[in-house]
Amino acid sequence: MQRTPLDILTRLVTASDRLVGGIMSGTSVNGIDVALVRIRGGGLHTKTELLHFREMLFAEELQTRIFANSEVSSSNVNDICLLHAALSHAYAAAVEETCRAAGIGVEELDLIGMHGQTLRHLPEPMEIAGSSIRSSLQIGSGPMLATLLDVPVVYDFRSSDLVLGGQGAPLVPHVDYLLFRSEKENRVLLNIGGIANVTLLPRGCDADEVIAFDTGPGNMIIDGLMRKFYGREFDEDGAVAGSGTVNVDLLSWMMQHPFYRQPPPKSTGRELFGEDYLSDFLHVARELSVRDTNDLVATAAEATVRSISWQIHAVAEAWDSFHLYVSGGGARNRFLVDGLRHACSNARVQDASVLGMHPDVKEAVAFAVLANEWLMGNTASIPAATGAARPAVLGAFALPG
Repeated sequence: MQRTPLDILTRLVTASDRLVGGIMSGTSVNGIDVALVRIRGGGLHTKTELLHFREMLFAEELQTRIFANSEVSSSNVNDICLLHAALSHAYAAAVEETCRAAGIGVEELDLIGMHGQTLRHLPEPMEIAGSSIRSSLQIGSGPMLATLLDVPVVYDFRSSDLVLGGQGAPLVPHVDYLLFRSEKENRVLLNIGGIANVTLLPRGCDADEVIAFDTGPGNMIIDGLMRKFYGREFDEDGAVAGSGTVNVDLLSWMMQHPFYRQPPPKSTGRELFGEDYLSDFLHVARELSVRDTNDLVATAAEATVRSISWQIHAVAEAWDSFHLYVSGGGARNRFLVDGLRHACSNARVQDASVLGMHPDVKEAVAFAVLANEWLMGNTASIPAATGAARPAVLGAFALPG
């Protein structure tokens, strides 16, 4: 007898625990992160156990097409249509490979949380056909992925918040609050991906006291320079930045960007800091006679450090001290981490592994937890962080076809 959607949902909701796969591919467009997480409970009672994690690099063709279609000048509607399906297959292959490496059958998965690949993020209201709309496009089809893997999928985590007047981002602060709030210390959870984002958790805070926002470029400009001048995807260990000299005039130009002074809630992406911004950066560098490519990387990295530290201090100025936990690819960049230690003199700066979470895995785990929150019917947006009128249940649900 064929199971109905009600049968499937009832089994999932009433299970004592669930094996959930979390999938994340971010603005760095380096690859696909997959986390296999055993989850018990939900909401404030959520308990997680990471079983396995794996990063699968994007095929060069996929990466090239994603970059091209993240820019208005080079996007193509046929490519976007094809990428929507192609990414579903890439995500499925990444989950299958992660399960093989973990010795877990794909059929053992109860649920998958898939963020999708952001092509465009337009969270500010625009008038179209008499309606005020906000939009964010993440490609990769939930129904396709569910059918490819024969596993239910929760996807499209941003839309509910957007329609309630929010930015649809950041999404991870709810999970940061569930898993990492503390009664003893002020905590800042910093993720340095292509874009950097922070979650501030005052000691003993309630959900409505959480502050979270994007700070601007994390690795995005650094990575763009590394690809252009060195043929590498990123600055390993911050070695190139560490061998360069920061140009103060070029740095001053970078720090004048209005996004840094925009108060939260705020979010951003390649729309502000993609290829057009990189071209402007290089144009200004030429005008200032900054020709050493190591100096360019060092200056971009210093801008990341200063923009993050300045914005943290601006909203946490009353804190006498805090702990800063770093995750994402930037946690492996010594130039960035050492710079944050210097800039945040009243903070203890450590990577997220101190909290029992490998720095590379945090966002993939977050989408496994957000899928579980959808299943349990829990709201997962934080209006103070996104600007929405009220908290919302985030996500859409796809059953295998």
